[in-house]
Amino acid sequence: MSTSTLPSLRRVLFTAVAAALATAAQAQVFEEEIIVTAQKKAQNMQDVGVSMSAFTGQQMETLGWDNSLDVAKQTPGLIATSNTGDTGNIALFSIRGVSQLDFAEGQEAPIAQYRDQAYVSSPGASGVPSFDIERIEVLRGPQGTLYGRNATGGLVHYISNKPTEEFEANFTATAAEFGQLGLTGAVSGPLSDSVQGRLAVYHNKDDGYIKNRTGQDMRADDTQSVRGMLNFDISEDTSLLLIAQYTTMDTRGGVYHARASKIGDDGLGQFCTLNDPGGCGVYRGDQPVGNQDFFGFYGDAGSLFDNSVAIDDGDGSVWKGSFDYDRSGVNRDSSSITATFESQLTDGVKLVSVTDYSESDKTYGEEDDSTGPSQYASDPYGYGMVIYNATAEITQFSEELRLNGTVGNLDWITGAYYLKIDDDFSGAFVFPSDQYWPKFAADSSTETLSAFGQIDYRFTDALLLTAGLRWTNDAKDLSYQMVPFGPGLEAINFYGTYEGILTNAFGLPLSAALPGIPLDTPSLENGDKHDFSREDGEWSGKAQLEYSFGDHMIYGGVSRGTKGGGFNTPSDGLDAAHERAVGFDPEILTAYEIGMKTEWLDGALRLNGSIYYYDYENFQAFYFAGTTSLMINSEAEFKGGELELIYSPGDGWDVLAGVSTVDTSVDVPARPASAAVTDQKAPLSSEFSWNAMVRKQWDLSNGATLAAQVAANHVGEQYFNIINADTTRGGDYTLVDASVSYSPCDAWELTVFVNNLTDEEALTYSYDISSFGKYTIQVFGPPRWAGAKLKMNF
Repeated sequence: MSTSTLPSLRRVLFTAVAAALATAAQAQVFEEEIIVTAQKKAQNMQDVGVSMSAFTGQQMETLGWDNSLDVAKQTPGLIATSNTGDTGNIALFSIRGVSQLDFAEGQEAPIAQYRDQAYVSSPGASGVPSFDIERIEVLRGPQGTLYGRNATGGLVHYISNKPTEEFEANFTATAAEFGQLGLTGAVSGPLSDSVQGRLAVYHNKDDGYIKNRTGQDMRADDTQSVRGMLNFDISEDTSLLLIAQYTTMDTRGGVYHARASKIGDDGLGQFCTLNDPGGCGVYRGDQPVGNQDFFGFYGDAGSLFDNSVAIDDGDGSVWKGSFDYDRSGVNRDSSSITATFESQLTDGVKLVSVTDYSESDKTYGEEDDSTGPSQYASDPYGYGMVIYNATAEITQFSEELRLNGTVGNLDWITGAYYLKIDDDFSGAFVFPSDQYWPKFAADSSTETLSAFGQIDYRFTDALLLTAGLRWTNDAKDLSYQMVPFGPGLEAINFYGTYEGILTNAFGLPLSAALPGIPLDTPSLENGDKHDFSREDGEWSGKAQLEYSFGDHMIYGGVSRGTKGGGFNTPSDGLDAAHERAVGFDPEILTAYEIGMKTEWLDGALRLNGSIYYYDYENFQAFYFAGTTSLMINSEAEFKGGELELIYSPGDGWDVLAGVSTVDTSVDVPARPASAAVTDQKAPLSSEFSWNAMVRKQWDLSNGATLAAQVAANHVGEQYFNIINADTTRGGDYTLVDASVSYSPCDAWELTVFVNNLTDEEALTYSYDISSFGKYTIQVFGPPRWAGAKLKMNF
């Protein structure tokens, strides 16, 4: 569908709304109570003393969500984005300002992601389509007691629709702008008296929304996924559920909007201005071969831009560029199989086993300069300035075995958990002007074993005590090799030792060295393979009181969460081959929280809220400099709160609203070539954000229905690096989605939608490369996107 269809789609939407004004009311979509498993047992969400948001599959369809990042649109305190703008690449979640932006494939995030009770370790394997979903649960705050390490900030859990005992089927087709065609469907039902099956499929393809002046448009998607389930009723009290899923993605992406920037007098990046005399150079053009600098730029300042006429990439829009690298984007195949065995052993004891195995194989390429084809002979491949290639092969096995039961006033749960992750990954920058290709290759292994237990003891009908404890042993190994080389050349040893790095790369006195590292320690970039290992033991816990009165509940308590330690894999190799230089310690979060869950107007109004204070030890801060990222242990404290409202007053109305505020402060220690900084804002921590949705549904004649809704979410100013510079700051933005749905009967429904109705330029990520390449690259979310969906039920 071309962009010319937008006016006609608008007319359809507004005409449908006007036609519905004189009709009668129909039931609400958001009035139902949601049963969740946040505490690994089925409970009404309003009865769980945890700050959380949950949405059913029907609600997700109503809101128009179709990928794992969409849940942030109506969840207070949650920000979700991709570091490259490609949803199939690295998915980044931030809850209450807690996030990890490191895009290295070997890292795990402090916001745990689960699918059907199985942990998804790699952010690079988490950006998947959301289809045929029963519900999604977002838990805020440390969840380490029941979910283990790497849930210090909370977790996001996707639960798929299960096989049914009666036949059902559905099919949805989507046609929209940018050539989008989407197809999803599911069929479910009994295969025998004791076996049920379900098959769900997903397909989406579009031409991309980044206009490319030199070739095919970019940020294009071509994704297919299939999920199959078999449920075996072994006996009246015992069942086995098997889930297998395969997803393949082939996208054109890995592109950015570029802006001229430099290092200011304060040592931080700042954007250049027109005719800026302070170090901004000229856009590379038709210049004599050999005059370009290391990065392939022309001009003394070595910049991408002629700042006498422009300070961006010159294409006139954040959704346009000139990209000539034919391997930009994500190509990923992933598969998983999960087996969930449940057996009611006695009236008071239930056994649950969750076994999961998954694989992910990904290649990624990007062109970060937004320039056209190469114009100089020293670039043998005809590419522009700098390109980056990465690969990742990840296998993961996990097993959780747990028992839960009830004895009098006591509910209890206990269990053990095992996790094994093997990750083989690499990254390589290519500087065509100098034919310099530094590449690193890494193999990492993580093995985790933990035991946990939690009790809920009810002193009275109104007063409940929750207490839990978990012990985790984490063992990690890393093999890292950095080989700087050029075509036809042997490996080049630039610095050799840590002393060589300090004196040659940074030009600093040796006193700037990190303590505890001998100066004759080999450097990472010397071409040798370097092996590291660490083992950490940490405990998580929770103590909380809940008090219920009528339809209301208040709770307060303290919890301790941990995130495993690990190793950095610098893409530039400029670190000592020493655990002290490349390793980082586990982070420990002690969280204090008070919250409420209330119902009013006979359950028509639900109002939930919480306030919290986070005290960190060894906070793992994301630090990006030059072309590499690092995790650095810091000290930090966060405080804030959120409020969420769900109101279904009748007469066909539904209202959602939420607000969130967070104040973060991080102190970052000094490293070589840097200075200590204090009171920095954590990345992806918007001080104020809000969301809202208003929906109205009407009855028409002969059982037909019509519905209209408008949804919006606002994200305030935020940073994308722990070093808060102008170049890493994102301004606030508000995204508005609108839709109209018409259903003549239960068999089918037609929806016309417009996402990003106001065509907002939402800056969702950026990298400051001022000190390395005199520019900053930025990621903007999609522009206005209109289309239609047809769903059929059988």
